[in-house]
Amino acid sequence: MRKVLFVLTFTLLLVLTAVNVLAQTDITYWLWLDDPTDPTIKNLVEEYNKTHPDINVNMEMIPMSQYHDRLATALATNSGPDVARFKIWWLGEFEKAGLLEGLDNYINSWDMKNDVIDNLWDTGKVPGKDEVYMMPHQFISFYMYYRQDWFEENGLSEPVSFADMLEAGKAFTDPDEQRYGFALRGGAGGGDQWLAFMLAGGARVIDEDGNVIINNDTAVEVNQLYIDLFRKHHIAPPTCPTDGFAQIMGGFQSGNTAMAMHHVGSSKTMQEALGDNVAVTAIPQKDPDNPATIAAMSGHVMFKTSAKKDAAFKFMSWMTEKRAMEKWTNSADGQLPVLKSVARMPKFQDDPFYKVSMEAADYAKTWPPLPGVGYITSSLWQELMQKALLGEISSQEMLDQIAENIQ
Repeated sequence: MRKVLFVLTFTLLLVLTAVNVLAQTDITYWLWLDDPTDPTIKNLVEEYNKTHPDINVNMEMIPMSQYHDRLATALATNSGPDVARFKIWWLGEFEKAGLLEGLDNYINSWDMKNDVIDNLWDTGKVPGKDEVYMMPHQFISFYMYYRQDWFEENGLSEPVSFADMLEAGKAFTDPDEQRYGFALRGGAGGGDQWLAFMLAGGARVIDEDGNVIINNDTAVEVNQLYIDLFRKHHIAPPTCPTDGFAQIMGGFQSGNTAMAMHHVGSSKTMQEALGDNVAVTAIPQKDPDNPATIAAMSGHVMFKTSAKKDAAFKFMSWMTEKRAMEKWTNSADGQLPVLKSVARMPKFQDDPFYKVSMEAADYAKTWPPLPGVGYITSSLWQELMQKALLGEISSQEMLDQIAENIQ
């Protein structure tokens, strides 16, 4: 009798286990990380899987340099992920191709909806449509690092205007000592730094009606000012037409440049290298009474090809909730939080690097999610900027090509 009971009990356990496995939904999650060695996201996915037995998330990390093309190819063959980390640059392209699932119905039923900083919902939309296609997750706004010790030694205040920036740049430039005023990034990834300057000068990519105006008179003038930092005023290093992230950060940390634009993602490295000698301020403005800078948002999307959309949204919304966001924001890959509850924490109110970043979020603008933005930011901008810095094309010619390719 005992043997029969044991067999029945064991059989029942097998049946229940099988039912549980059958009830589990597997979803695939793609992402990139700026620091692939950071274990935070892996730990979060493992935590989610342990606490949500009905959903199993399979994470696949892909290098940023391959991410866009691999994602587009996979979706074209119906073999893409259910959820993916996503850049605002790509929204227009993927939405136009009919690949993105609208999120409004899901968001309206999400308990944390009102904790998201209000204006950040707009970063998940495309021009001309009210539907949200991307859940905001974390963002950055550009600011200016400057060598506080050099400024104090020269009796200069932090740069607030374009005029201040140029004055300081000239004061610190000494080619014989291999010292320059500003770390201009003309190489890979420099488009965000450039757009921060353009916006600060009053230029805009599109107007309120969605018309492309990046090549109008105002934009041409501001772009010429940027080019002249190198060609006319010589306050940028001679290598700047090809300088990328490593060069501008390395040059600033080693004492070759006095000012560099970036964001809070590099603040820990800067403080470790320079201590109290590095300070941060808002991007200098042409008109400080009407400031603007660039913000870049990364979020999560799900795709129309997914057959598991409810499970996909459950996971991507969990990644945006307070516990997960606080962990990721405090990681090596962390940036600025999109939740009001996290943004109110002391770190973001008291730390000067985060404080300047959060203040800039009130007036920051993003690349508009037009179909050509991905191509421009990944390759065309660099090609055109290098030609402009070398005097091979004019400011107008550069911007005309950007305007032609952005739509």
